[in-house]
Amino acid sequence: MVNYRPMGKAEIEVSEIGFGTWTLTSGKWGAFSPEKAVELLRYAYSQGIVYFDTSAVQAGGLGERLLATAFKDKREVVVITTKIGYVSEGGKKDFSPDHLRRAVDESLARLESSYIDVLQLHHPDVAAIASEGMWRALEDLKSEGKIRYYGLVFGPGATGLEEGRVAMRKRDIGSIQVYYNVLEQEPSRKFFPVALEINQGMVTRAPHAGGALEGNPVEATRFPEDEDLRVKSPEFVARASKQAENLRWIYDGRGMTLPQAALKFVLSEETVCSVLPNIYRAEQVDEYGAVSDFEAYSQADLGEIAEQFRKGFGVA
Repeated sequence: MVNYRPMGKAEIEVSEIGFGTWTLTSGKWGAFSPEKAVELLRYAYSQGIVYFDTSAVQAGGLGERLLATAFKDKREVVVITTKIGYVSEGGKKDFSPDHLRRAVDESLARLESSYIDVLQLHHPDVAAIASEGMWRALEDLKSEGKIRYYGLVFGPGATGLEEGRVAMRKRDIGSIQVYYNVLEQEPSRKFFPVALEINQGMVTRAPHAGGALEGNPVEATRFPEDEDLRVKSPEFVARASKQAENLRWIYDGRGMTLPQAALKFVLSEETVCSVLPNIYRAEQVDEYGAVSDFEAYSQADLGEIAEQFRKGFGVA
């Protein structure tokens, strides 16, 4: 059964395996009818997954509407985070107070809910993080009960790293979502020491490195790595497949599959409250949800993984 973790200092508890709706709405993981999408969401809930991540602009907010259909009668027992900041999918960004307010009201309407658990600013730039007006608007939305907390989403890459760490110390942020996996630990791991210091809840996505660490990497690496819908390059996939061979020791003899071990590694970081694998089949719900049943990696194991990461897992 899936374990639950506090979202840092926020008064929210989430399943350590979460579900991002991008696999259901983008069309990149196959076509899902609304009925099939809702069925998979409800199945995930039945298996203990109560944390769902979505976006205001992906497929016109379809993920929010699917969550409304799936959980309208269970709103108090699921945790929903959504992202705003982009005016349109892949378009320009707008973090002005007016846009934030309008986007929140539209998300609430699609979710058929009176509140959002965590409103996440999607890839905020330097100007946004420096905007006092934006932070005031977020605090006002909290005071009005429309959002419980606000958070930030970064990665992949170093954009926003320094600004994000400054904001973590200065603002009352509910969660930080980053791109992180055993093969791609930098630069996101630089958030973790600050998170530990201030009890900041961290959410990670892309735990399977663009499909390279999934059960069928030949198929999975044809799909995007995460909600931003980038597909890994053939060069990355070729190198990652060799690295994965040298990672057998982290799951052989432990009863885990490689996809489970990849999740267990991420969850070994004590500031991580939940990880968002790409879920597009019911059997993945079962496999990933079972990760909670396995023994955590020891400090010696994690030290060895860190050393092997520095050596590129034996691949030049």
